[in-house]
Amino acid sequence: MTNKYHVSRVAIGGVVYDSRAEALQHQGLKILEKAGQIEALHYHGIRFSLGKSDKGKLISYTPDFTYIKDGHLVAHEVKGVRVRDWPVRAALFAQAYPEWQLEVSE
Repeated sequence: MTNKYHVSRVAIGGVVYDSRAEALQHQGLKILEKAGQIEALHYHGIRFSLGKSDKGKLISYTPDFTYIKDGHLVAHEVKGVRVRDWPVRAALFAQAYPEWQLEVSE
């Protein structure tokens, strides 16, 4: 089944990913974790609150992956399609959580 961006979900090892790119990225990150280059790897594990919109709706962001790399907290996003609200959401995240490093792969 495809989603609104015409990307098919992929299941690998009992985990259903939003895209093939996410699945491949997760496999690569798991290798880095086993090698000790990153730690505390989570897939869609943390939801960050970014405040409220002008209409009072809560704005949140759940990165594709979170982990620790060289002592730094990393939120990692896989973007095959740049959605309209992504730059705003990324800026809000950077402002609200300066202790987190945001990485984006395409």
